[in-house]
Amino acid sequence: MAAELGMAWSTAVVAFVGAVPLWRYTTNAITVAHEGGHAVFGWLFGSAVKHVKIFHGGAGEMLAGQENWLSRFVSLIAGYLGPSIFGFAGVQLLVHDADPRSVLFLSLVFLAGVLIMVRNLFGVFVVLAVGAILWVVAMRSTEPVQLAFAYVWVWFLLMGGARQVPELFWAIRADDVNDAGLLERHTLIGDVVWLFVFWLLSLGALVYGGALLLRH
Repeated sequence: MAAELGMAWSTAVVAFVGAVPLWRYTTNAITVAHEGGHAVFGWLFGSAVKHVKIFHGGAGEMLAGQENWLSRFVSLIAGYLGPSIFGFAGVQLLVHDADPRSVLFLSLVFLAGVLIMVRNLFGVFVVLAVGAILWVVAMRSTEPVQLAFAYVWVWFLLMGGARQVPELFWAIRADDVNDAGLLERHTLIGDVVWLFVFWLLSLGALVYGGALLLRH
């Protein structure tokens, strides 16, 4: 039990380093989950996804074709919440003693779906790079390494999901086109309210998901 708790804490520290001090280098992995969240959840609710693009510095774009009010709304919500949703789903698998490789394989399936929709070279590179790391760990490493990496991965998604939200504040201040502003036009609810919703839910996923990992 002490060893498991120690691994939960140590993997959290590793993920924190990736999500905070090294954010400049790891942000694109969270962008994949962000834009993939737009695309996957929009598609599930009826949007026709035209393309996904990942740019340097953590920027991204998802362009939809035909869509309805609900698919547009869900797609916009699922961007900033995407990493937290995927991270919390991984937490549920781990705390219910699923094979840690299932977390990695499901992530690979998601990345394969995003790769089909990516339409720029840098985006293809990022998706393939993240996928290659997950594949090597899932197929070429020992079970303890797979378990430790799966913990780091879900911690990173949860922390990265919360870490990306403050950047939305600066986008709102700069009056850039952003998800909160698009939601304001779509729902007539202020962009600051949506910023608070994203912040509250992503932090909630991190705190609750993290507590589950530590307690497990």
